[in-house]
Amino acid sequence: MAMQYSRFLTVFSFINVLLLFSFSTQLNATENQTVYQFESSYAIKSFRKAKKYLMNTYADNKITFYCGCNFDGNKKINAEECGFTARKNIKRGARLEWEHIVPASRFGRPLQCWQQPESFEQCVKKNGKHISGRKCCRKVNQKFRTMEADMVNLVPAVGELNGDRSNYRFSLIDGEKRRYGACDFEINRKAKTVEPAPWIRGDIARVYFYMSEKYGMPLTSEEITLFNRWASNDPIDQWELTKYERINSLLLTLESRQINKQQFAADE
Repeated sequence: MAMQYSRFLTVFSFINVLLLFSFSTQLNATENQTVYQFESSYAIKSFRKAKKYLMNTYADNKITFYCGCNFDGNKKINAEECGFTARKNIKRGARLEWEHIVPASRFGRPLQCWQQPESFEQCVKKNGKHISGRKCCRKVNQKFRTMEADMVNLVPAVGELNGDRSNYRFSLIDGEKRRYGACDFEINRKAKTVEPAPWIRGDIARVYFYMSEKYGMPLTSEEITLFNRWASNDPIDQWELTKYERINSLLLTLESRQINKQQFAADE
C-alpha cells in the first residue's frame, strides 16, 4: 500500500513535516510514504459527540469547507456574504451541517448490519420492523461508530450541499454549470460525481488516504491516481495543521480522563 501513496504529502520533507507537527503528533514514515498519526489511541464513538467537539475545534475558524461561508454559534450560514445561493432547499441552505468527506455509506455498506439490519435483534423494533442499516451499525458495530465519529473525516458544510452531495464520489467534471451562486462546487447527478474547488482538493485527498490507512478502507486505482495528484497540487496548509493539532490535544485529554476514571473506580 505504501507504493500506492508514494506522492502523499511529498510536498514537505520529513523534517519540515516534523516541525509543522510540533504538537507531537506521531508520523509514520516509510521510504515512499509519510502519514500522520495521532498520539492517543482514544477513539470517539459517537457522531453526536464528535459534532459538539467540532464546534469547539472550529471556534475561531467558522468557515464552511466547500463554499467558504461564515457560520455562527447557532449554526446559521451567512450566505449573502459568501455569495452562496440555494439551488432548491432554502431552509437547509441557511444552516450548518457536518459533512463526512468519506461518506458513511462507503465504510458502512459492506457491513452486515448495514445490508441486513433485520438479522440483528437490537435492530428490530417491537412491531417487527427494523431500523435503517446505518442506525443498526451504530448500535452493533464499534468500528463503524468510530469511523462515523472520526473528526478528521468531518467538515462544516452548507446543509444543502451536504444533502446534494449525498454519497457521490469526488472527481473532475467538464462543463458543469454552477448551481450554488459563487460557490465552486459542481455536481453531475447522472454520473453521481462531485467536483470541489481546487484549494480544498488536497484536504480531501489526505482524508481519504488517512481513512484508508487507519481503517483498511480500500481505494480504487482511479482514486489513488486522482488523490495523489490533488495532494500534490494542493499542499497541506496552516488551518489543516491547526485542526489536527486540536484533535490531537482533544483525544489526549479524553484519554487522560478515561484513565483517571478507571483508576478512581479501581481504588474504590
